[in-house]
Amino acid sequence: MPHKSFSSITLRLISSAILIPIVMCLIAIGEWFFIGLVALCIAIALIEWSKIAVHMSFSSGFQYAFRYILICIGFLYLSFSFLEMSYLREQEDGLFWTILFMISVWASDSTAYLFGKTIGGAKMSPTISPNKTWSGYAGALIGPALVLLAAVHVIPFFPEALATPSLLVTGLAGILVGIAGQSGDLMISAMKRKAGLKDTGALIPGHGGILDRIDALLLALPVYLAYVEYVTE
Repeated sequence: MPHKSFSSITLRLISSAILIPIVMCLIAIGEWFFIGLVALCIAIALIEWSKIAVHMSFSSGFQYAFRYILICIGFLYLSFSFLEMSYLREQEDGLFWTILFMISVWASDSTAYLFGKTIGGAKMSPTISPNKTWSGYAGALIGPALVLLAAVHVIPFFPEALATPSLLVTGLAGILVGIAGQSGDLMISAMKRKAGLKDTGALIPGHGGILDRIDALLLALPVYLAYVEYVTE
């Protein structure tokens, strides 16, 4: 069992080490290279979402209608996320904000894992996601808050032309990004549980499908975009 766990973690780290630099490079290049990356990820995620919907069973006699409705919801949800991400990158300081968003979400995942493993404690939602703990959830909120506070108020990378928000507002925005991200993660976990699936796919070794990797990002994006649009402008 330990060997299996170690192999799984190693595989995840290798995949991340390969994919993160590629994603960052395409974000930096921007334009159609970045748009193409986002479009490809959203298209694959929609296929994975549809697979989950097809496998879900409902007690009602209208299960086919429910599945169709769920697929339509997925199309709208993912399409809106594509527009949001494209809009974020195309802003005047879009490179800064897009990279900061990605780092914030990754920090949320990392601190959640770190807090959950080191502190442990009560399970957050055993029936939906057995590995999640309340300590891990706390870490998921602290991570993006610290990243936003550091990038906006400490490290001299914040665009000078923008209005610098207060420490309280930035910290709260980071916490809200973490809450939204964890909610997105739990939503997909609940859907997979209902469909009897472990992962949304097997495209990324050690991680599962594309939707497994971007579930937190999708729901955190509108919260983050609201911070960028209405607080820092």
